[in-house]
Amino acid sequence: MLLPPLAGLVLLGLFVTLGMWQLDRAAEKRGISDSFDAGGDYMALSANAAYRLYQPLHVSGRFLSDRQIFLENIVQDSRLGYYVITPFEYAVDEPLLMVNRGWIARGPEQGRLPDIGISNDDEQIVRGRVGSLPRVGIRPGPPFENTSSWPLLAVWPTLDDLASALQRDVLPFVLLADPEADTTLVRRWEPQQIGPMRHIGYAFQWFTLALAVVVVAIVLYRRKSNPRE
Repeated sequence: MLLPPLAGLVLLGLFVTLGMWQLDRAAEKRGISDSFDAGGDYMALSANAAYRLYQPLHVSGRFLSDRQIFLENIVQDSRLGYYVITPFEYAVDEPLLMVNRGWIARGPEQGRLPDIGISNDDEQIVRGRVGSLPRVGIRPGPPFENTSSWPLLAVWPTLDDLASALQRDVLPFVLLADPEADTTLVRRWEPQQIGPMRHIGYAFQWFTLALAVVVVAIVLYRRKSNPRE
């Protein structure tokens, strides 16, 4: 019968392919970690440029302090709190840059947002790294409790959600603001990913299954060739 050998070949190919994919993922995660550690020179922001993840950037403009967004359910040092996301306008006719200004702990009163004021009158220079919003596999509900008053309280929003709430286009990344000595916000950034060693472990499991298919095939072949064994 051709079915068992064919099934074995399909499984062997599948397990090897999955193992190689996990090795590729490990290399990708290692590259991201290396990019984060390497840093580099600060580049001036340009709306049409392509940037690598964690590329250092600097940009001048002004914060829109009356349009702040608090991302809730963010944990730092086993404490619940918020990321403070503030739109930054570097040119009137260009998309807004969303700046993650850092984390602040949630206060004792449920639903009362911290008072994180920021001036939007003077032009200033902001430095940071190219990053992204925190993500979750399944969002438990809508991104905002309401959009009738600012600041907004958000639950795992996307950049499209923020653009809709702001009624402005936004750039396709978030700027993770550099740490500063005179801020109460915690800015402790690190790659949001599982480490490359876990992918290598997954690859080992898939290659082990592929080897098991080969061993089973050899055993069955020997039994068929030597029925008296």
